[in-house]
Amino acid sequence: MSTSMIVRVSEAHVLPDQAHAFLRALHELVASFPSRYDGLVSHEVLVDGADSDRIQYVSRWSDEAALIAYAGDDWKTTPVTFPNESNYLSAPLTLRHFVVSADDQPRHGH
Repeated sequence: MSTSMIVRVSEAHVLPDQAHAFLRALHELVASFPSRYDGLVSHEVLVDGADSDRIQYVSRWSDEAALIAYAGDDWKTTPVTFPNESNYLSAPLTLRHFVVSADDQPRHGH
């Protein structure tokens, strides 16, 4: 099990007339995440500057154990979704994970 920080990127391609509603639902869902999930270091919702129907939820996790507690054993392949999320999407969610390079890890006391 990895003890490195993991960045998880879920990307949604939203139907053009659903972007505002999707963003509202997503923000409502993730607002409680910092208090609900130990190991969530940070998170943000990003909207593509060139394509506002392309939205990412980016979360940083302290380690694999924290990510499993959030997303389950299939965290590498199965996105976390909210009820009826597919109604907003023009394509299935995509999911990517990145390990933070050792040189970029936060250093305590610096």
